[in-house]
Amino acid sequence: MSDMKLRVGVIGTGWWAELEHLPGLRSRADVELVALCGRSPGRLAALADRFEVPGRHLDWRELLARQRLDVVVIVTPNLLHHPIALAALDAGAHVICEKPLALDAAQARELAAHAEAMGRQTLTFFTHRALAAAAQVKRLVEAGFLGRPLRVDARYFSASHLQPGKPAAWRMRRAEAGTGALGDIGSHLIDLVQWWLGDVARVTGHWQTAYRERPGGPADADDACAFLAELKCGAQGAFQASKLAAGRANFQRIELQGEKGSLVYEAAPGLDATWEGRLWAGRVDRPGLEVVALDADLTAGLDTADNLAGRTAAYRRLTDPLVAAIRGGPRCRPDFGDGAAVQAVLDAVAVSCDRGAWVEVD
Repeated sequence: MSDMKLRVGVIGTGWWAELEHLPGLRSRADVELVALCGRSPGRLAALADRFEVPGRHLDWRELLARQRLDVVVIVTPNLLHHPIALAALDAGAHVICEKPLALDAAQARELAAHAEAMGRQTLTFFTHRALAAAAQVKRLVEAGFLGRPLRVDARYFSASHLQPGKPAAWRMRRAEAGTGALGDIGSHLIDLVQWWLGDVARVTGHWQTAYRERPGGPADADDACAFLAELKCGAQGAFQASKLAAGRANFQRIELQGEKGSLVYEAAPGLDATWEGRLWAGRVDRPGLEVVALDADLTAGLDTADNLAGRTAAYRRLTDPLVAAIRGGPRCRPDFGDGAAVQAVLDAVAVSCDRGAWVEVD
C-alpha cells in the first residue's frame, strides 16, 4: 500500500464536488481517481470527461459493488451521508465525508464507532482547519497565549439566501439537511472552537427562516441561527451563522478572549487574496490589536495569489493526514469522532431553538 496509489471514488456531482474534491484529488500524485457517481447522466459524463474519471455510475450502490476502492469521498445531500458511509466502510474503504457528518448525533456516533470497529481511517471535511491562521491559533492556544479562556465570539456570514426568488434546494429542507445555515456554515465555527478550546457543554439558541416559500416549494430550514454557549473549559460563547448578510460572502471571524490575551481569526476562503487567513493578537499590557505573523510552515503553498493553486494546497493539507494514516501513520483529524462531536452541538442547538431553553450537549 505504501508504494501504490490509493484508488478513490467520489459519490456526488454537485458544485462542491466540481470546485473542491475533484480538482483536489486530481492534484494529488498519490491517488488515482477511478470512479464517479451522480444522479444526472449528463452532469456525470461532463465531470467524468473533464477530470478523466473512467468509472461512471448512476447509483452509489453500484459503484461500491463494482469498484475496488481504497477511499470513498461522499459529497451528497446530508441525509445520504449515513447510509453511504456505512456501506463504504463495510466495503473495506476509508471514508472522507462532507460536513455535517449526519442528520443527528446518533447517526454520527454510529459511523465513528463502525469505522473504529472496521479499522478504517476517516475524515470529516472541515475545510477551514487547513487555513494557516486557524492552525496558528491552535499553536498559540496550546502554548498558553490566552491563559484561561474566558469568552468566544464566532460569526460566519454570507448573503446566499437573501433573495426571496432563490429556488428551494435540499439545504433549505430539514428532512434532507438536518438544519440549514446552522449545520452548513455554523458547523465550521463549532469545529474550530472545539478544536482550539475543547467541547461545548450547553447551549441556548434561536433561528430564523426568512423565506418559507420559495420557487420550487417550501423551505423550513434556518437561513440564520444564533446561540449562546458554555464550554467545558469554563469560557462563554456567542455564535452566529447567517446566510442573510448583504455584502458578505463566506466571511468568518472568531475572537477568543482569555486572562492573558486575545486572538482574532478572520478569513473569507476562496475570496481572500490567498488561502492563509488573518490573525491579530491583543495583550493585557498594551492597547490595540497587533498583526500576528503566520509561521512559514503553515503558510507554505497557501501564500499564493493563484486561487486555484491555493485551494488545491489547502485540499492537500486537509487530506494529507488521511493518506498518512492509511499508510500506517497517526490517526487522521478531524475524523468521524470530531464530526460526531460537532453534530452533538448541532443537535442541542436545534432542540434549544425549538424549545426556547438551555440544552445540555449530550
